[in-house]
Amino acid sequence: MVLKAISIGYAIPRTDFDATVHSAFKSAVNLCLTSGNKLLTLVASSDADLPQGIRVDTPNNFSFEIFQAGEQVTCRDDTLRLNSLTVTLRDARRWKCDLPALQADLTNPATAAAWKCAWRTLNKRQMLLSAEIIAEDLFRSDETMRTGVPRKAGAAMQNLFEAARQYDLAETSPVRALIGLGSGLTPSGDDLLVGYLTGLWCAVRNKSERMKFVSNLGKAIIHHSQQTNDISRAYLYHASHGQVSSRLANLAMAICRGEDSDRILTTIESAVRVGHTSGMDAVTGLLIGLAAWGIPADTNLTTFEFSKYFKKAVVNSRNGKHDPNRGNDDSGSAIHSYSCE
Repeated sequence: MVLKAISIGYAIPRTDFDATVHSAFKSAVNLCLTSGNKLLTLVASSDADLPQGIRVDTPNNFSFEIFQAGEQVTCRDDTLRLNSLTVTLRDARRWKCDLPALQADLTNPATAAAWKCAWRTLNKRQMLLSAEIIAEDLFRSDETMRTGVPRKAGAAMQNLFEAARQYDLAETSPVRALIGLGSGLTPSGDDLLVGYLTGLWCAVRNKSERMKFVSNLGKAIIHHSQQTNDISRAYLYHASHGQVSSRLANLAMAICRGEDSDRILTTIESAVRVGHTSGMDAVTGLLIGLAAWGIPADTNLTTFEFSKYFKKAVVNSRNGKHDPNRGNDDSGSAIHSYSCE
């Protein structure tokens, strides 16, 4: 069978390479490079573009489960061969996101409204599905937080949130606490970190102290990533360098641009429908990361309610109150289109 690649992630070698099948699933097969031991992933056409991915124009009902771990893979002259499958790479577009270019600014009323819409939609979905991680619960006090993974994740995320606001990563125990936390191919703690890095990269805004913090956080995550499995480690590595899936990047873009509620709902639905809870956990991390440099530095996190704060920001814009740090743009005019209540 000969298929064409639709997109190729930035991490796919531009030269010939050899690999072996690491693991195979219905919509994806992971390949381990012979040189460098890094993972690449072939995904079905309905899946997201990935930093380490090759998205293939697969027919309906195609499954990568026909391949077995250990099978040999070769790529020569932009043609990848895996057993009976040949994938031509020559005309595929390159996928690489640019999160810092999004210039996230939650003092912008339109962006705040988009963030609030995403936050409330996410929490409603998590509660409806009785998810283990519920975003708004992560910042509750220890006494009211559920035990087990939620409590450990909440304590670690609170510490990382505070570290970002203080630009102080002297203590990396929150990173160690999150990596590998939970079950599944990509544990909840890893997904939270991928999303959190995404949000921070969106909000660096060319500020050296922010860039330094997120870069150092990425280095710490990579250093401790041996605590988790190969697949999750690959996502953590790329997120540490500001590269994530198109679904997560598209949601970040919609929020940062202050797009209307229909667009927010569409992109968040796409982003959360990844794995059993991986998508929801990554979106949780994204929204927390976007907020890290968007709220007052002296905020008491144990009593802070994210959605109420950003609702206040939107109400202030409607009442004509102006933030002197925003300049003279009139982007708040888009607020009337939001209906995520």
